[in-house]
This record gives sequence, C-alpha cells and structure tokens, in this order.
Amino acid sequence: MEHPLLLELKQLITDLEQKRAETIYTIPHEIMGATKKAKNLERFLHDIFAVVNGSGGINLLSIIRREFGMSVELTDHIDQWAPYSKDQFEDALHDVIDRAEIRAGKQGLFFQGSPDKKEAAEALHLLKSIAHAAVKCQFHPKLAGPHAYIEILDSVIQFYALPNSFPDDSMIKYRNLLSSDRLYALSGNDDTITAALKIHVKEWYQRSSFTFLENSEWYHTYESVLEYLYVITEEQLERLRIDYIQQIRDEFIIVKAKPDLHRVKHLTSMLETVLNWKV
Repeated sequence: MEHPLLLELKQLITDLEQKRAETIYTIPHEIMGATKKAKNLERFLHDIFAVVNGSGGINLLSIIRREFGMSVELTDHIDQWAPYSKDQFEDALHDVIDRAEIRAGKQGLFFQGSPDKKEAAEALHLLKSIAHAAVKCQFHPKLAGPHAYIEILDSVIQFYALPNSFPDDSMIKYRNLLSSDRLYALSGNDDTITAALKIHVKEWYQRSSFTFLENSEWYHTYESVLEYLYVITEEQLERLRIDYIQQIRDEFIIVKAKPDLHRVKHLTSMLETVLNWKV
C-alpha cells in the first residue's frame, strides 16, 4: 500500500498536468505590439532562410522568441493557442515580412558579391516568398499542402541562381538542399509532400544544364549517392557509375601492388554498392 503523502503528490501531479493540457493561451498585447514595432528585419528573413535550408524541418519558434520576446512557455504550447489569437499573430508575422527590406549595409547577409538594384529586388521578393510560405507551414502544417513546401524549395533554388548569392562553380550549395533526407525533414516527415518535392527537384534538374550529380567528385562519399538517385535518369546514373568504377579500378591497381586486406574489403564493398545503384 502506497504512503498517503505519495498518493497526494501523485494526484496533484495528475491535476496539474490536466490543468496544463486544458489551458488556452492568448498572445499578450506586448507581443503583438512588438511585431508592429519590429525593425531591422534582414536578420529575421535570414534566419527563416537558414531554417528552411537546414536539416531540422520548419520550426520558426526560436526565431519568434528572439525577435518578439515571446516566452518559451508560450511557444512550447502553440497547439493550445486560442484560434483567434493564433490567426491574429500569424497575420502579424505576414505583415512583418511584407515590411522587410534589405538595406545596403546588410546585403552581406545574403550575398557574397555586390548585387545591382534589380538582383537585390529579386532576392528580396524570393526571401519574402520563402518566409510567407514558411509561416504558413508553421501555423497550418496539415493544411499547407505540397504547394507551400514546393514554393519554399523553388524560391531557394531561384535564390541560389542569382549571380551574387553564394556563387559556387562546384554546386556545393545544392548538396544539402537536394538531399532526400532534407526534403523529408522539410515536409514535416510527410511522405506525400516529400514525393511532390522530389518530383519538383527532378523536373528542375532535368531542365537545367547542370551535370554535378553525375560527377563522383561532387559527393562526400559513395554512400551519399543514395540521397540523390531520385533526381537522375538511368543514363545519368550510368555515367556516375562508370566514374566511380574507374576510381575503384585505379585504387585497386595501387592496392594490388601493395596488398592491404582492409582496403581490399572496402573496395569490394564499394564496388558492390555502386553496381547495385538504381534510380
């Protein structure tokens, strides 16, 4: 038989947890006021851009806490926000995004070069498109549908295509962006949305003049190729396979001259993997 005091403590825990679960939160007036007063919004756009490019999916709550002084208690219980309060705050975030600008002194957040007015305006348009769609996905993950996630991905791809936005001849900037694991995280682990994102990426790559996915030097390791097989055609895969097999053949010549069991096993495993790749 449990001690009476222990029973009381456990009952109190149950009561408090139930009360917490039933609590309805509203956004304080000072938080709403902070959205109206928000300035210097380049960092806000930059941080949203960083989130959608990361591997953790769309979660803007830490940005919202920092930018508008919202408490952890409030952001941790977003599912318990009163509907009118949640809609009001979402509208306020869209207003914040609409007001954002990229001032000349802050262009370094987004560009490695010096964009002209036309490129800067296009970049701002794309960044706002990304931010608006990300807010929609944050507040309505089940209702946003594939379109909002595709809009984010497509806008990032267009942003990377601008002349001064992180130029990179080796296309390394696409390595994380196009990874199938990252697309799954971006979708909120939704198989249907992930499939739509993959179709969009494949159509984009096949329309482009890019060939980096067919070059073994582009990949960190041969295992990482699996993350990108959804993008390429059988013919492109065969070119990549031939490239890797030539690497294996060249290394085999070296190992054959100076045998090393561990290295031979590694090359064997590598060749078996390469031969079994399928799009």
